[in-house]
Amino acid sequence: MHTAKVTSKGQVTIPKGVRHLLSINSGDRLAFEIEGNGGLRLNRLPSADPPLKGLLAEYSKGPRVDDEQIRSALAQRAAKKYAR
Repeated sequence: MHTAKVTSKGQVTIPKGVRHLLSINSGDRLAFEIEGNGGLRLNRLPSADPPLKGLLAEYSKGPRVDDEQIRSALAQRAAKKYAR
């Protein structure tokens, strides 16, 4: 059994073993469900990151790019990723 102490601010540190078992990482969102018997169920919510997050990160460092350069970069990346 894992235990934790509630701080004066109502915060709890989730024990490392629990974080590991549930694959909880910094920035993850959690859902708390109160069960009928007074128990608590903790669930990790799916990531809210959009699937294209970071796609243009390599282009964000340096000079600004216009819409045509962005469209071209997206087309090249998609062609490379989905080439058969």
